[in-house]
Amino acid sequence: MDAQATETIMNTDSNLRENKIEDFVRLFKETNERLQHEQDLSPDNAKVSEIIGRLMSRLRSRYLPDEILAVLGDEYIRSNQRKLQDKLSEAEFLAELNDARQLAHGDVSPLDKLAAMPIWRVYNALVGEELSFLRVLLDKHGKTEQAPIVFVGSGPLPLSPVMLHLFGKTEVVALEKDRGAFEVSRTLLKRMGLESKVIVKLMEGADFDYSAYDRIFVASLVRNKREVLEQICRTSPQALVAARTAEGIRQIMYEAIDESLLHREGWRIIDRTVPDGKQVINSTLFLGRGDQIFVEIDRGQLLEP
Repeated sequence: MDAQATETIMNTDSNLRENKIEDFVRLFKETNERLQHEQDLSPDNAKVSEIIGRLMSRLRSRYLPDEILAVLGDEYIRSNQRKLQDKLSEAEFLAELNDARQLAHGDVSPLDKLAAMPIWRVYNALVGEELSFLRVLLDKHGKTEQAPIVFVGSGPLPLSPVMLHLFGKTEVVALEKDRGAFEVSRTLLKRMGLESKVIVKLMEGADFDYSAYDRIFVASLVRNKREVLEQICRTSPQALVAARTAEGIRQIMYEAIDESLLHREGWRIIDRTVPDGKQVINSTLFLGRGDQIFVEIDRGQLLEP
């Protein structure tokens, strides 16, 4: 291949990357402007559902590191990322609230109906991988899997706590600070016959006493993760924490945990899950305090305490 042909290919690749970045920034702007002006972010608004669906589909695409840096470094995106995340969180909350109400008051078994919904497959992949990591960690430390779990930020549709109970065969205490979400989730769990296995408490995660628990999950939509982790440190410093976060281009939708801040505050990342690129957008950090020694799952190497 001569030099001119090589240069042509390189220029073509560069143009394609630039177009990909420009297309994403354009979609971000369109999504943000639409959601900022819409009064109704519930699933009843077809325009909102359509544009969020387009964004989520794009977030599942593969992006090269330089493309991610270019997108996240765009001035408009940097100025509006938090605003869009707030609107996306509101839309997700309203969608879960709508689903939970329908499931709680329908004629069909809510668990059977839920298992047939597309969202079940997404959470099945997410929670399934989290439990696989958790089992390996617990096995390495000679701990039983059946100890109770606290899940912070369970929302109106407590799908993660339900799956942690069903697949992890353990009791789950779910913390939810929104009264409306708390009430509908309790009604739904009662209809499922799980109210004594998945116990929902109307409680802010930053105020809960974790001293009786050493396995704690923190949901993606929990905004005050730093305060929650500080409370865990105060009341249960030996706990293993699974905190959901976002990496790469997926930081557009969910707030990413500041890993450098974790280290400065005495937390160590034991391991992490990686999104599958097809269904799951979140990744999960498994955290422990710096005075503990943990074994990294995949390579069997000690992480520096």
